[in-house]
Amino acid sequence: MTKKKRRKTSATKLETGAASLEIFELDEIDQACKEIEDDVIKWAMFKGEKGTESLEQRNENTSASVSKSRKENVERNSREQLGGEGSQSKKEESQDMVMKTVGVVIEHLNKFGACVIDNFLGEAKGLAILEEVLNLNKLQMFQAGQLASAQSSKKSIRSDKIAWTDGISPSLPSLKYLINTLDSIVIGANQSPNNGVLSKYSISSRTKAMVACYPGEGTHYVKHVDNPNKDGRCITAIYYLNRDWDPERDGGALKIYSACVKGVVAQVDPLFDRIIFFWSDRRNPHEVLPAFRERYAITVWYMDEKEKRDFEEKKRLIPEQEEKS
Repeated sequence: MTKKKRRKTSATKLETGAASLEIFELDEIDQACKEIEDDVIKWAMFKGEKGTESLEQRNENTSASVSKSRKENVERNSREQLGGEGSQSKKEESQDMVMKTVGVVIEHLNKFGACVIDNFLGEAKGLAILEEVLNLNKLQMFQAGQLASAQSSKKSIRSDKIAWTDGISPSLPSLKYLINTLDSIVIGANQSPNNGVLSKYSISSRTKAMVACYPGEGTHYVKHVDNPNKDGRCITAIYYLNRDWDPERDGGALKIYSACVKGVVAQVDPLFDRIIFFWSDRRNPHEVLPAFRERYAITVWYMDEKEKRDFEEKKRLIPEQEEKS
């Protein structure tokens, strides 16, 4: 047999205050997911009042109480991460935002398997991120999204365009802000006491961020599961950047066929400054319905350490077994 080369896995450590996150190239973690390509992300700071909504009540604000121990845990992690510039009041506001969001994420992931939050970063920050993403598009940084199998990489399956960025070259400080906010919330939720299903995971790494553009004209992504192969991905976070989106005219909703709540099929419109967190595995098959104007989203996947390690070990054994055969 011809000896096959095994690809080297690279990772970068991120110091987030909450924990050290390793950033992995997803195509190195799972050969079956080639749409995840290069560039690493690590980033800083956040603010803003939050609106929240569940999958069952997308148009209602939701509040969640946070226990004293959870509050102390999140505030400590936020204080460590927010050690740079800015007034004390802004830091306290950011800490409060993270604390409240952690509570909502824990509650909704446990009840519904997903959590939708509106007005996530506020209009000013959202517009700054959108401007950076539009500049990426102008620089022709986007490439056609790929599929697990090269044989099935047809536009009838997936017709978005994607770009990867480390926020350094070119410089994307507002996108850094978004990613670091997500890091703080997800790690805070994972480390909080009384966090339900999240206690089963040990999240110490994430993928790079994927910036996706659906160019309109009915572009879409058919029903699929982010992590069908147990590659480590446990939480998917998607942030939307689409101003003045009209769901009836523009389409482009994320449709989730939830296995967490019996009989529920949720439709989440990609509204500006909205974010959704959901389980990445077979509990949440989903699709992107046809979009009829440009639709932008930023996705980050967070990894469970044990599942990722088990998956990498299986991958390591495959070349050895092939050599013996």
